[in-house]
Amino acid sequence: MMDRPNFIVLHADQLRYDCTGAAQRRSGIYTPYIDSIGYQGAHFSACYAACPLCIPQRLSLLSGQSPQRHGIFSNLGIPYLPLETTLPAQMRRSGYLTALIGRTMHTYPSNFSYGFEYYLPGDPSSDRKDTTDAFFCDLRAHTPQTAGGYYGGGAFNNSRAAAPFHLPDDFHQTKWATNRALEFLNARDASRPFLLFLGYYAPHAPHNPPAEFFTRYYQRTDLDSPAISDFDVPPCNSGNTISGYIDLSEEEQRVLRAGYYGNIAFMDSQIGRILEKAVRIPNTYIIFTSDHGELLGDHYLYQKNRPYEGAVHVPLVIMGPGIPDCSTIDAPVAWHDLTSTILDLAGLPIPSSMDGRSMKTLLLQGADASWREYLHGECTHTFFAANRTRPADSRRNLYYEAGSQYLTDGKTKYIWHITSGTEQLFDVQNDWNEAHDLAREEKYESVLAMWRARLIRELADRPEGYSDGKRLIAGRPPRKLSPRMEALAGQRRSEGLKIAYEYGGAPAKSPDIRQALQLLV
Repeated sequence: MMDRPNFIVLHADQLRYDCTGAAQRRSGIYTPYIDSIGYQGAHFSACYAACPLCIPQRLSLLSGQSPQRHGIFSNLGIPYLPLETTLPAQMRRSGYLTALIGRTMHTYPSNFSYGFEYYLPGDPSSDRKDTTDAFFCDLRAHTPQTAGGYYGGGAFNNSRAAAPFHLPDDFHQTKWATNRALEFLNARDASRPFLLFLGYYAPHAPHNPPAEFFTRYYQRTDLDSPAISDFDVPPCNSGNTISGYIDLSEEEQRVLRAGYYGNIAFMDSQIGRILEKAVRIPNTYIIFTSDHGELLGDHYLYQKNRPYEGAVHVPLVIMGPGIPDCSTIDAPVAWHDLTSTILDLAGLPIPSSMDGRSMKTLLLQGADASWREYLHGECTHTFFAANRTRPADSRRNLYYEAGSQYLTDGKTKYIWHITSGTEQLFDVQNDWNEAHDLAREEKYESVLAMWRARLIRELADRPEGYSDGKRLIAGRPPRKLSPRMEALAGQRRSEGLKIAYEYGGAPAKSPDIRQALQLLV
């Protein structure tokens, strides 16, 4: 059994592709340890979130299923999902020691392991923060009550407000998770191969890096500004601090980038500690990636849940046995492919319940003639605390679209907004800020038609009725859950269980959004 490889999966939350140094796209980014994984192995230039939200993405990695197959398209957590199999369960049955530390797979309840044998959640999004989450238990036990806990510095979950961490950095989730992972690696049963998932909450808000990392970026004046295009409609102001529709002042930009970039740099420093240990463990694959990105004010948007590059394009670097160094792989891949890849590299069968594809041939040989031409992504949009932020003018406003579908091969991206049927086409290889919408240009009509035909085929059998096989049909309401998952959610409600993040009232009933929707058609 010991000839089987080990796996360390380092997964961040809300890290954009262009916020790693290896991408060479943004000024001021400093991630030498993350970059080194790609330099010593493979750097994937076209890894995309098939649904740019935490719960759908993390369920894809856990189950090996695309969102279309597992059926969750929004941040709704259904307790006790009856999954056919999971990556940790499959590997554990084959003798692997499976471990998860830190940020979980965002399943509910968060203490239900879905196959991880060693399970130590330490997660600011946990539903057990007040009871059994190990990270918060440590905070309560070892910090003064007057410190205000993890959020005592004034930076909160989902808020764009940022501040230096107010506690010793041992109590930052990034360092806490790293310390616990090193303890696991030192104490593990060395006679068994292992799979370790080490989950960082960074750079997801709270934007609260230690002071030296915050100050490093706050003092700079050369950092990139949000990408704004001529089709973007600004809001009249930035609303409250968790609004997804914002127009950042210069100072707000400085503070947000200091917190976001600082969290990335601090995380990178801690990944260096993991690498120093991991490179001494023979036959080990090391994977770094993120579930989705962060829009950072691009297109007047904050957080994720939109089809633009800041939200859907994510880093993926892998090093390990047999992977040539300095490899760049431009094939379009997604998180559900990672699950099949790990099983394949471990020499284990890929269950029929998984629809992700193994990237083993891409990794070891650099090419795979049978690889997909493009990737399909989608999201049902949320209007989290944003329906009180009005647009500054009456132009057609894509912000108020109820959902979107997109296709990309890593070079071109096609977006279809489902409320109005508006199409967009971008050359994301050269115009990664998506400043120029090629769908407006006559010379791209044939290219636009080709991508439209692809999406018509992709959506032809979907229950939403987006496509009849001949055309795309706009105006259909998006689903947060597939019919199968909606039935399961109903069953769980009848059993008295809570559907996590289930809020009342559809956003479209809000007066401001209803008025704005009229501008779409």
